[in-house]
Amino acid sequence: MKRSKRLVVIDGKSVFYRGYYAVPNLSTKDGTPTGGVFGFATMAMEVLKKMDPDYVCVAWDKPKTNIRRRREIYPEYKANRKPAPPDFYEQIPLLHELLEALSWPLYEIDDHEADDIMATLAVQADKKGFESIMITSDHDVLQLIDKNTSVAILKRGLTNFDLFDPALFKSRYQMSTEQFVDYKSLRGDPSDNIPGVSGVGEKTATKLIVEHGSMDGVYKNLDAINDKLRAKLEADKEMAYITKELVVLDKKVPIKMDWKTADINNLDKVQLVEVLRKLEFRSLLNQLPKNLQVSDEEQAKLDESSQVNDSKIDLIKEKADLKKVKLKSGPTIVHIWAEGSHGADLRYLLVSQQKDRAYLIHIGGSISGSDVAKLLNDNKLSLVGYNTKLTIEALLQLGVKELVVEHDVRMGAFLINSLSKEQSLTELATSEVGYEGVDLDNIPPIEIPMQAPKINSIIWGLFINQTKILKNDFPKVEKLASEIEWPLIPVLARMELVGIKLDTKRLKKMSKELEDSISDLQQSIYGHADFEFNISSPTQLSEVLFERLKLPTKGVKKTKTGYSTAARELDKLRDQHPIIDLISQYREVTKLKSTYVDTLPKMVDEDSRLHTTFSLAVAPTGRLSSHDPNLQNIPVRTELGNEIRRAFVASENRTFVSVDYSQFELRLAAQLANDAELIEAFNDGLDIHTRTASQVYGVAMEDVTKTQRRDAKVINFGILYGMSPHGLSQATDMTQAEAADFIERYFKLREPLLKYIEDTKNKAHQNGFVETLFGRRRPTPDVKSSNFVVRQAAERAAINHPIQGTEADLMKMAMVELEKKLPKDAQQILQIHDSILIECKPDQAKKVGQICQDVMENIYKLDVNLDVDVSIADNWGEL
Repeated sequence: MKRSKRLVVIDGKSVFYRGYYAVPNLSTKDGTPTGGVFGFATMAMEVLKKMDPDYVCVAWDKPKTNIRRRREIYPEYKANRKPAPPDFYEQIPLLHELLEALSWPLYEIDDHEADDIMATLAVQADKKGFESIMITSDHDVLQLIDKNTSVAILKRGLTNFDLFDPALFKSRYQMSTEQFVDYKSLRGDPSDNIPGVSGVGEKTATKLIVEHGSMDGVYKNLDAINDKLRAKLEADKEMAYITKELVVLDKKVPIKMDWKTADINNLDKVQLVEVLRKLEFRSLLNQLPKNLQVSDEEQAKLDESSQVNDSKIDLIKEKADLKKVKLKSGPTIVHIWAEGSHGADLRYLLVSQQKDRAYLIHIGGSISGSDVAKLLNDNKLSLVGYNTKLTIEALLQLGVKELVVEHDVRMGAFLINSLSKEQSLTELATSEVGYEGVDLDNIPPIEIPMQAPKINSIIWGLFINQTKILKNDFPKVEKLASEIEWPLIPVLARMELVGIKLDTKRLKKMSKELEDSISDLQQSIYGHADFEFNISSPTQLSEVLFERLKLPTKGVKKTKTGYSTAARELDKLRDQHPIIDLISQYREVTKLKSTYVDTLPKMVDEDSRLHTTFSLAVAPTGRLSSHDPNLQNIPVRTELGNEIRRAFVASENRTFVSVDYSQFELRLAAQLANDAELIEAFNDGLDIHTRTASQVYGVAMEDVTKTQRRDAKVINFGILYGMSPHGLSQATDMTQAEAADFIERYFKLREPLLKYIEDTKNKAHQNGFVETLFGRRRPTPDVKSSNFVVRQAAERAAINHPIQGTEADLMKMAMVELEKKLPKDAQQILQIHDSILIECKPDQAKKVGQICQDVMENIYKLDVNLDVDVSIADNWGEL
């Protein structure tokens, strides 16, 4: 039997609120908040899939006037409602765009709330013999349920709901839907600030309605009700009937359903795809129901509006054909396909100096790497591409010499928006030039010639777009890119290729020693527990600590599986039992053994050299990150960490020179805050922590104790990360009150620093971004978040960015300059945080150290002196 047509009415604001709070930090790459719209769109897709509607529309609470009629009945109606945060309202125009693309009409009207509109539309659907489903989180709408009208009450998340029909309603509420209004009238509704009958809750209201049939029935039979409850009912009789007026939905709102517009088939699929692209909802684009997916003809229309058009490709497979490759000096797209790591085993090379024309050179057969190197060396090319660092590594291994980067599209996207997670070529192509197609980052070798025309067009499109954006909208970032980022890429490529030598025998011996240590620690832990268990299992460890050993749980976080055994929680129990220290030692040793001691020897090349990868587009501050392997996280202050570092050794007849910026962040904080007193202290060579302790505690510098200096050091560094009195007390022996007093006195001394912090916060709020001394930007959309924790974290990141980002910029400038100034046989091989590691001949070490000191201390003219420490040793651990 064919079902009747179905109307779905969405309580727009109710669903939108859900999305807003479910996805609070979602924004487009320009920082526009979109969480509420995404939540709504996610739910909309679920509606289309699960409810199979013929018509869809949205009921909306008209701002300011929607509750006017009910306020006349009861002035306190919804008086407890707080206005939504500003970024909630910012998203409403975007929601309207989405609804227009879906062709879902939105209905709002003075003096009537969304649920009144829903009630009216349900009646209009019923008159046409249509079914209707109301989607909301407002339980008042349950009164509409009948044989033709169902209500989907949203549960936790965006796609879960209970679909109420008369049977489900009866089983849940033990009454008919006709009785529901009277039940609500007695019970009241705290969320709407309507009291009903004071002291009557769900159970009592249900019992009264079930026994007496209606509210009128309750009041006709007051004599049959116990004295205490009768008194409450009598006292609040007027309020109960006022509540009923408020709860009953108006089914005669002067709105007429536009069935033609609301028809599910009445939409422009191309427009919908364009809106979802604009909102950057790519995951939803891939989940569109079949009836919303574009046809081949419509896809062609979308492709016309994109910037992706296949280029003409000349496939070069024979050496004799290399003469067809005509190049000249200037910007050149170079894209590679290599099977080995760091660009080794190069198979294909795409070279292009025009958007509509490219050469694809197949390396192998009669074309060798040296043939390609000669071709490229004969022309001074400025490289443009995606991940040009990898391209340069491949070309260096072929023998190409002069390599200059003109633009990197991956890095360009990151510089424009350092918070964007889109970094694959496919993601950039989709979001920036309207590409729709196969994954461009994992193309099977056989398909490379087929996909190369698109890739050439895409990289050109990205290059042209980003160049225009940088020039017009981010001139300071454009300068930073051309003077710092692009010149650094070849430096990092060379560093990665050179690598660092590893003493694998030392690490293998260390692994055996650590095995014995782990076994000893296990036995000691088992002895204290009087029980053998899996120490690495949080559940089993929690059971041992809190159930078998009965350690105190006050202040320890609880999870779904028991009390937490995270490091921070165990620190709270440090003095309670010797097993805690043993567990911490066990965790450190097992982690370092598995992460470094056992793993690093498997990662070296045939010359026992380890090649990390330095990423430029990870940290929004611009700091380099190291991975595969990560050499930045080897503990600095533990003997075990130093022992691992000792396995990083200089090559035969070589030594290491380490150059390290001293108190880099504090010096830059003084500079950016224009703290003249702090700058003078640094320039006079004073111990800044002793000086701070002397000033805060009011004692002479020579009388400052070790504890006082340590406290000052904690706050000097911690204040840059928004350290609170609680944080300071946790990091020192101070009470929270003492910590609060310390911070107050500190800021009296450091008023310029306090002003800098407040000014930076204000810039983050007003401008929507903060920047470094050289213009590196970090968007700050989350400083406007309604979530306090998210907002605070965003403000801390904003305060920190100009300092850490300027630090990263100066370090990169120094690395680029060192590449020009270092002797031929000296090579930068690692950059970790504030230090650079150089490998050179022993007789060059002092000279190299002096060159580094001169370059790094004078890389940019600042009011505060930069100070660089130099050390020389044959292994990393002794530096």
